[in-house]
Amino acid sequence: MKNIAYISAEFAIENLPTYAGGLGILAGDILYTANDLKFPLYGVTFVNKKGYARYKIVGKEIIEEEEEYEPIEFFNNLDVTLSINLKNVNIYFTVWEYPLEYSKLFLIDTDIPKNPPEFRKLTNRLYVEDTAEEKLLKDLLLGLGALKIFEAFKIEINKFHINESHAGFLAIELLKRYQNINLVKEKIVFTTHSPIAGHDIFDYNLVEKYYDIPDYIKNISPDRLNLTKILIKLSSYSNAVSWKHKKVSEKILSEKLDYITNGVYHKRWVNKKIAELYDKYIPNWRENPANFIYAANINLKEFKEIKKILKKDLVEYINANAHLNKSFNENKIIISIRRRLTEYKRFHMILWRLNELEEINRKYHIQILLSGVFHPKDTYVKDAIKWILDIMSTTDIPIGIILKRGIELEKYIISGSDLFLHTPRPPFEACGTSWMRAGINGVPTLSSRDGGVIEVIIDGYNGWLFGENRIDPYSLYNEEADIKDFYNKLKEILNLYKNSYEDYLKVCINAIKTIGSLYNSYRMFSEYIAKAYK
Repeated sequence: MKNIAYISAEFAIENLPTYAGGLGILAGDILYTANDLKFPLYGVTFVNKKGYARYKIVGKEIIEEEEEYEPIEFFNNLDVTLSINLKNVNIYFTVWEYPLEYSKLFLIDTDIPKNPPEFRKLTNRLYVEDTAEEKLLKDLLLGLGALKIFEAFKIEINKFHINESHAGFLAIELLKRYQNINLVKEKIVFTTHSPIAGHDIFDYNLVEKYYDIPDYIKNISPDRLNLTKILIKLSSYSNAVSWKHKKVSEKILSEKLDYITNGVYHKRWVNKKIAELYDKYIPNWRENPANFIYAANINLKEFKEIKKILKKDLVEYINANAHLNKSFNENKIIISIRRRLTEYKRFHMILWRLNELEEINRKYHIQILLSGVFHPKDTYVKDAIKWILDIMSTTDIPIGIILKRGIELEKYIISGSDLFLHTPRPPFEACGTSWMRAGINGVPTLSSRDGGVIEVIIDGYNGWLFGENRIDPYSLYNEEADIKDFYNKLKEILNLYKNSYEDYLKVCINAIKTIGSLYNSYRMFSEYIAKAYK
C-alpha cells in the first residue's frame, strides 16, 4: 500500500484550536478516515499553538481572546531539531506527533531557542501574518519542512497531496532535485479548496531573497509566483472539491481540473444521542456509512423525541455561552448559522430585511444563532457584527452570537437546530461541509445554489434551495432577487414546520438518508485512492 503525505496548513484534531475553518476540519476528517480504512497517510501541518481567532463581546465591543494550548499535553515530542536551509538563513524546527494506529500527523514547531524571535512565531498563529515576507517564510517552511520530516524519519512517500497552495514550494524543490518534470508529476497531487482564497502569490524579488526559482517555473508564472498555477502544472492529478467548484475554478484559473466532492467523517460528527437511534434502525452505519440510506426506517415518533432532547441541549448551551439579547427557549424555532465569517458567505443575510423578518417572527416565533470566527484583520465582518449588536438592542427576535469555533460547540449546533442556513454568494463557495454535518444529524439546510449542495439537495425533499445558480464569476448577479427568494423560501419552511411538523420531520430523515449515504468521508477518501493516489 502506498504511503501518502497529506499536507495542509491546518488540521482540526481533538478540540484544539489548530484550524480556522473548513479546510482544517476536512483535513482532520481525512486523517481519521484513513486510519479507519487502515491506510498509511501522514499528515503535516503547523502546531498553531496560539490558534487562529476567538472573540468575546463586552457591551458592544468585540474583544479578541487568546486561545493558546500546550502541545505537550496532546502530542508526542519527537525530540528532534530539523531545519530548512534558505539563502543566508536557516529556520530550525522541532516536530510533534499525533499518532493513530495506521495514520499519523506531524506538527512543525519553530518556537525553540535556536531561532530568532521573528522565526519563533512562524508556527504559533494560523493565517495571521504582519507582512508578505512572513507569509512567504511560512509557505517555505510548510513545503520544505515536510520534505525534511520524511527524510529525517526515513519515510518513503509515494504521493505528496498538497491542499491549497501553502506547501507549493515542496513541488518546486522536487523539480530542482529531479530536474525532470515527469518525475515530479508522479509525486504530486494537488487539491484547490476555494475559488478566491488559498492562492498564494509572491513577487519574485521577495522569493529569491530566500529561495532560488528555476526558469521553468518562471515561464509558467512569468509575472509573479502563483503557487496554485505552479502546482496544477507540476501535479499528476489536480482537483476541485465539488462539480460546481471545478467549473468555476476552470474559468478563473484557465486550467482543467477533476473534482472529488467533499464528505464528512460521520463517526466524529453524529451526536451520540441520535447515534443510539441510528444503532436501532440503520445497520452497521459506523463501518458502512452508505447504509444511511436505511434512515427511511427510522420511527418518526422516536425521531421527534430525540430532536426535542437535542434542542433542549442546544438551548441550554446557548443560554450559558452566547451573547444574547433574550434567552432562548425550546418552544421557538432555532435557525442557526455556523460559518467561518467572511463577506462572501453572507452570514448575516437573514437580517438584511429586518422589517420583513420581524413580521415573520410575529407569525412563527423564531430564534437566530450566529456562530463562527473571522480573521482579525477583517474589518467588514467586525463592522457587520457591530451592526447585528445594534439590531439586538431593538428587535424582539431572540438573537445569540458565539464568536468561537470548536468541535464540541459545533456538535450542539448541528444536532439541536431546527434549520441550518448556508448562504454563500454564488459562485464563490467551493463545497461547504457544515451543511453535511447538520444533515447527518437530521438538521435540514436552506442554502443558496452553490458549492456541493446542488449535487444532493432537492428543494423541499431533503432541504431547501434559493436564488440563482450562477457559475460565471464575472457575470452580473442580482442579489436583490436572491434576498427576495430567500425570505419567500424561509416563510415556506416555517409554515411547514408550524402546520405540518411530520412532513418537516420527513425532510430531516431524507437529509440523513441522502447526505449521510453519499457525502461521507469514506466515499470521498475512496475516490482519492482510486483517482489521485493510484
